[in-house]
Parts: sequence; C-alpha cells; structure tokens
Amino acid sequence: MKLFKRRKQKTEYSVVTLITGIAIGMLTPLALCAVGGYYLGRLVHAEAPVFVVCMFLGIAVGYRNVWVMVRRYVKDDKPVTEEPETVSEAEAEFRRWKQEREAKEDRSTP
Repeated sequence: MKLFKRRKQKTEYSVVTLITGIAIGMLTPLALCAVGGYYLGRLVHAEAPVFVVCMFLGIAVGYRNVWVMVRRYVKDDKPVTEEPETVSEAEAEFRRWKQEREAKEDRSTP
C-alpha cells in the first residue's frame, strides 16, 4: 500500500497559469473596490475618503489572494517522500550494523 500519491510534474504551463492567476487575483479585487468606492463616494458625497479606503481594501484582498495562490503552489511543489522499492547494499549493511549496535547496547545495560 502506498502512503503517498505521486504528484504531477511541474511544467512551464503551470507556472504560466500561476502568473496569470496572480495577475487576475490581484487586479480583480482592486478594480471592483475602486469602482465600488467611486460610486459609493458619490452616493454619500465624500468621494476621496471613501475611494481611498476602498482602494486599500482592494489592495489588501488582492495581496491575500496572491498569498494563498503562491502558498498553495509552493506546498504542492514539495517532494514526495516514499520508501524506495529496493535498498542498496550499503543501506542494508548500515541497517544491520545499527541493529547489532542496538542489540549490544540492550545486553550491556542491566
């Protein structure tokens, strides 16, 4: 039974997809908050302060989107740890030596 599933190899296509997602994830909230802030500011007759607050809100949401996307990409990029199917002779010899040493230590301690 395999404990870990193999992940797909990263390709240049996935990097282009990540860059496009970052651009869309940053620009969309910024544009929506700018437009919303402009119209909300005109509605309450305080255009500049409302617009600035909404712009900062859009920037914050955009950075959060980028942070989540990059974190997810980096998390998926970690190597998969699996036990090898075959053990080299050196590794087998090391394991035998380690078991013998542990057995000697168990016998020597009262």
